[in-house]
Amino acid sequence: MRNVLTTLAIVAAVAAPTMAADRLTDRDLKALVSRIEDGRHKFEDALDGKLKNDTLRGSTGEVKVENFLNDFQDNIDKLDERMKPDYAASAEAATVLRQATAIDHFFRTLPAGTKGDSEWNRLAVDLKALAVAYGTDFPTPEGAPVRRLGDKEVAKIVDNIAEAGDRLEHSLDNELKKDVTIDVPTRTSIVNVADEFANDARKLRDKVKNGDPSSSEAQHLLERAMAIQSILKAHQTPTSSGIWNGVPPLLQQLASAYGMAWSATR
Repeated sequence: MRNVLTTLAIVAAVAAPTMAADRLTDRDLKALVSRIEDGRHKFEDALDGKLKNDTLRGSTGEVKVENFLNDFQDNIDKLDERMKPDYAASAEAATVLRQATAIDHFFRTLPAGTKGDSEWNRLAVDLKALAVAYGTDFPTPEGAPVRRLGDKEVAKIVDNIAEAGDRLEHSLDNELKKDVTIDVPTRTSIVNVADEFANDARKLRDKVKNGDPSSSEAQHLLERAMAIQSILKAHQTPTSSGIWNGVPPLLQQLASAYGMAWSATR
């Protein structure tokens, strides 16, 4: 049994997913969008009146800066209004980020010290945080995917993972009992890994539902998953392997939601 536990510890250490900044909850994201709206107002107020009459050239053509800023405000409002527990407003966030990228490109062509420069730099910090929350960067590259899973979606994914973990626990216990080369303590330790995996998933689900920080719990769950994959590779457990086959895609979605690197092939 000690060898099994040592092996699992080594697997978890080697295969640990890369930790990222904690995922923004829906509540955090709402607060961020409010800051972006406030920052946009401060930026516009700081601009020189002549600059507002200048022309901004983008992929869709030319438009007066003042009109572009008004449209930018309208789309920030739409993002704020349309974000719901069951709708992450990814399309609306993409529009805001692409408009902000056009403004950023325009403003970076102006001389240092231009009025509004400091206000834009401050706003760009929040826009970058918004981009990270939607799985991209700011300035946002042309054609880059902009996608976020809301709290409700993440909780559902983790709930499905927990259910699969429960089934896996019972299946492993049944299949390993048939293997006469595995003693009871070893079988128990292996089955306990699946039980802990399901429990870890439920802990993460509850954190997400409560709107609490949860990146550590997500990382721990992904580490536990790597240990389970090693177990399944080491033993002939066709039924358990069949149950597990549907789990890695869910784990991949989960890792993406937290900005972590995870692969079922490691």
